[in-house]
Amino acid sequence: MKSKIIFFSIITISLVINMGCGDKFTENLRDKHIIPYVSVYMEIDTKLGGESNLETPGRPLYMNVSHPSGKPLGYDGHGIIVIRLNDTEYKCWDATCTNCSDLTSCFIQKDLEGEIAICPVCQANFSLRYGSPFNLTEKVYPLKEYGITKSGNKLIIRN
Repeated sequence: MKSKIIFFSIITISLVINMGCGDKFTENLRDKHIIPYVSVYMEIDTKLGGESNLETPGRPLYMNVSHPSGKPLGYDGHGIIVIRLNDTEYKCWDATCTNCSDLTSCFIQKDLEGEIAICPVCQANFSLRYGSPFNLTEKVYPLKEYGITKSGNKLIIRN
């Protein structure tokens, strides 16, 4: 009987240790993205006379220079895409396409149609609601998301 208790204790301790390590490993994988980390900070004024594209839900706005600092935005200065989804929800994505093999020259700047962004190089379509790619046969990372919060009449984008 004593050997069964010892055996059960060893198995239980092993499982707890392995589960703990597994969670940390999975978390680290989720934090990694094909687009490297870059510091992003941007303020957008949404009051009357501010960014008109963000007054109407579903109209994305491409920006490549930070306000107030004037620094380039996004990975390699490719810019960011901001969209208002409804009265209270906004999303912000890095404009770098995750489907192209050359991340330095492949970004979405002009082909923004409602809630869809189209890469001009590879023609990959991405949802601006979720960041996920459409109609691709191989696995592609979603667009890299940046945090966005509303404070009064300002949208603050940062990571």
